[in-house]
Amino acid sequence: MPVYFKYNPGVHSPPPCHLGEPKTVVHSSYMENIKVEYVDIRSLKKPPYNPRKSVEADEVQLMESIKKFGTVDPLIVNNAPERMGIVIGGNFRLSVLKKLGYKEVPVVFVNIPDIKQEQELNLRLNRNTGSWDWKILSEYFNEDFLAGVGFTSEEFDKYFPSDDIPETFDLAKELKKLDITNISVQKGDVYALGEHKLCCGDSTVEEDVLKLMGSEKADMCMTDEPYLLSYLGGKRHGKPTEGFGAKKNRRYLETDVLPNNFISLWMANVAKVAKPDFSIISFENWKNTRAMWDEIEKYWKVRNMIIWRLKNRHQGFSAKYKFFSKYDIAMVGTSEGKGLNSEPEEELLQNEFETALYATSGKPHWEGYERGKKDQPTDFI
Repeated sequence: MPVYFKYNPGVHSPPPCHLGEPKTVVHSSYMENIKVEYVDIRSLKKPPYNPRKSVEADEVQLMESIKKFGTVDPLIVNNAPERMGIVIGGNFRLSVLKKLGYKEVPVVFVNIPDIKQEQELNLRLNRNTGSWDWKILSEYFNEDFLAGVGFTSEEFDKYFPSDDIPETFDLAKELKKLDITNISVQKGDVYALGEHKLCCGDSTVEEDVLKLMGSEKADMCMTDEPYLLSYLGGKRHGKPTEGFGAKKNRRYLETDVLPNNFISLWMANVAKVAKPDFSIISFENWKNTRAMWDEIEKYWKVRNMIIWRLKNRHQGFSAKYKFFSKYDIAMVGTSEGKGLNSEPEEELLQNEFETALYATSGKPHWEGYERGKKDQPTDFI
């Protein structure tokens, strides 16, 4: 029997078209022949049992494909009299085609009177999609191309080899772009930013902290301080590099001279400018939990340890390690007797993000919101 196939990119109501020579096909008992026909999109119905969810990111990718290549994949539709017009395969495509304004769509009709068999075919069409040969994908396609057709960085991290990707930041180039020719900032300088103040200083130096605060006292300190870890790591030509560069060779500015009592020094200075009803939230590496706990208890009371849930942190963050955390911790302390917020949260926030402080996204080690996980608590705070 002849096979009809129509390819009309960008045409919403294409005329009939016969491409190539007729071909013989093998068909099941549900089909007398396989023939692609165009039908009125309004005659098609989505079955209530269709289990596939519509995800915004997938919808964007499918729209892009249809705009670029047209409707090259027909819908599978039941034409049994009692099930006429039920879409068995392609309900997601149908919804996107409607949004794109299509009036007619290509379909292949099958005759399945039994609803149970119709449902089984629906599930099999959704489920039996095969799997990817990632070796071939990585050999013939680069990550940018695959990302453009909808593959995620989580899939890349799982199947593509991870290499150290050096950060590229040309300070001279960026300063030139901003037309900055003279840098006059000195340690100890304090800048007024509206109602806020910014100090180029050192939190372990009492003079810097007191200069910043002046006569004011703080309600809260929220900080993500250096974690007293091994920032020197690998070296280039025998010396660690400063500022920017490959992570294994990067030295964060001045962290090589952090004293062992670093946490004790900065927290003592914070205590000098704290109000009586003070709160502190400090992000910390788990290795420093004991030191952080002890220092908070010197001035206030440890109230909680919040888990910062980082679902978008992917393998590029720790490329060569088999185990890596998708969370950070934040220790919470308050003054003795200070009440905590006990008001009930919105249901979604309470149910989904009770253990999360907030999440973020960015580059190069964070997957963007539009491609990553959608439950980011910043949406609800």
